[in-house]
Amino acid sequence: MLLTGGVLLTLNWFSVRQVIGSRAGILVPLQDTAITVTASVPATASTPSHAFDSFETAVLGDLLLRSGIALVLLTACAALVGRRLAGRSIDRLEKAYAAQRVFTAQASHELRTPLTLQRTALEVPLAQGRVPVDLEPALHQALAATTRSEELIASLLALAKGESGTLHPTRTDLGRLVASALTDVGQEVEALSLTIRTELDPAPVEGDVPLLAQLVSNLVTNAVRHNVQYGEVHVASRHDRADGRSQLIVSNTGPVLDDATAADLFVPFRRGAPRTSGPRGSGLGLSVVKAVAEAHRGTVEARCRTGGGLQIRVHLPDRPVSA
Repeated sequence: MLLTGGVLLTLNWFSVRQVIGSRAGILVPLQDTAITVTASVPATASTPSHAFDSFETAVLGDLLLRSGIALVLLTACAALVGRRLAGRSIDRLEKAYAAQRVFTAQASHELRTPLTLQRTALEVPLAQGRVPVDLEPALHQALAATTRSEELIASLLALAKGESGTLHPTRTDLGRLVASALTDVGQEVEALSLTIRTELDPAPVEGDVPLLAQLVSNLVTNAVRHNVQYGEVHVASRHDRADGRSQLIVSNTGPVLDDATAADLFVPFRRGAPRTSGPRGSGLGLSVVKAVAEAHRGTVEARCRTGGGLQIRVHLPDRPVSA
């Protein structure tokens, strides 16, 4: 509004100036004696030519002043109206996103019960040996699909809760959460003969512990499953007292990635290179990490490692998220 109005005002000023100048011959030759000028024209004008020049200057000055005031007032009105309309649009969008997150959380929660019953119905006959040998592969395949569905639903719930911003802050330490996450993937570490290196210095944070545990678990699980035989996983935690933030750094060996692929890993349902072990991922692991980090006013970044693999850094404040 301000820019286009300014351009219009400039064009209008030059146009009026040109029109007045082109009409000067109509008034100036009419008389050779001094003319009476109005109060808005300087009193020093003593000839028709000087009087006309003063008249032109006064008209153009008044035009510029009044148009400028009108432009400022119209711009202010446009800003107020635009802000009000934008606020309404943002409110509607926020309500729509909130409804979507609630629906995702409720739908995921409702699906957990039937999937749990389904997994139990498959595990019990397999454990008791009551399944014919020719049907065992099909039941194991169905059990694996059920387990993957449960993991997907758990990820959707974590993603919805992380994006909702509804947290229950509690004091915890990122280093302690790493130990539990490594225990959960112990069998996969052995299957790939991975070397696990940890440097877990105190890294206090104030946040929703279940969500933070999910963040750490996702990072560690990804580092293990997207790895190579006899590869390495390095997990480090530290606290920057001057910055008031704690860090969690997880890096691994693995396929060679470029920066564009690394950035896409945080987009929901985007998958990187195929896993060398474990079930096929849902593409939500790092999306959940990003949502949880942002819900805690933190940041997450991914860097490609020379020779293959990825390094992910998470920075979280050590102060309460409500502060």
